[in-house]
Amino acid sequence: MSEPVTQAQIDIRARYFYLGCVLIFAMRFVSSTLFSQLSQPVLIDPGIDNTYWLFHWLGIPHTVTHSVLWSAVLDILIFLLPITASLIPGRRIVAFLFTVLVSIYQVTYSTYAMHHYHNLLGVLFLSVPFWFGPGHRFTYIWEAARYYFFFIFSSAALWKLSSGALWEPGQMQAILMSQHAQTIYEYPDSVLTHFHSYLIAHAGIARLFLLAGFAIQLSFFGGFFTKKYDRIYLALFIAFFIMNYLLMNIVSIELFIFCLVLLDWDKIGSQNSKGA
Repeated sequence: MSEPVTQAQIDIRARYFYLGCVLIFAMRFVSSTLFSQLSQPVLIDPGIDNTYWLFHWLGIPHTVTHSVLWSAVLDILIFLLPITASLIPGRRIVAFLFTVLVSIYQVTYSTYAMHHYHNLLGVLFLSVPFWFGPGHRFTYIWEAARYYFFFIFSSAALWKLSSGALWEPGQMQAILMSQHAQTIYEYPDSVLTHFHSYLIAHAGIARLFLLAGFAIQLSFFGGFFTKKYDRIYLALFIAFFIMNYLLMNIVSIELFIFCLVLLDWDKIGSQNSKGA
């Protein structure tokens, strides 16, 4: 377990985290997916998640999307709260309100988008440690967020093992065909289309990418036992999502905020103090 952090160390992490959140929601604004940009949707899909059903029973998603006033206020707050938290010390109440707001946005966007997205989990989980001041409590919860990050990857490796996907020679080939059928038809001359078509035609090479992804995910089990290789895990994390984009056209840039749990904050803090 790491040593308990000081307020100055919390301030440094907060600056990186909250400015990252501002960038994430700026991208959401550009993609027209903030509260006021959902255009008062009607159809919902809360799935079987009891938390989602509770939010809808309370009428929260409907209120924050069908009220012009509330949707505008929350869109402003989703930028104002992280900016305030990054600039003003003693930000615990602001941090708590930001977590609540992100939770509302996560449930609202996912149910109206008819799919439970996970890209904002890093924002949600890393916002919780900032509810607390310096000492062991902040350290414990920050460490818990780090372990959750490693759980995401290692559990995905276990799922691949248990589902038998690794042992099916044509598995990755079938995934690529399902994922890219429409884009191959609509954009037959693009570079990525040629790349995907090549992999579909060569199942053995496509399977190597599946095994490489599995190996990366499986390696994250080591993060439960030591922080010695966090710099390597940071490189693997970035490489995995680049590969995921090239293979599947899946953009997961919002999850990059999890990189913060892999950084050497003692070193960053000492560099900042020298620069000051």
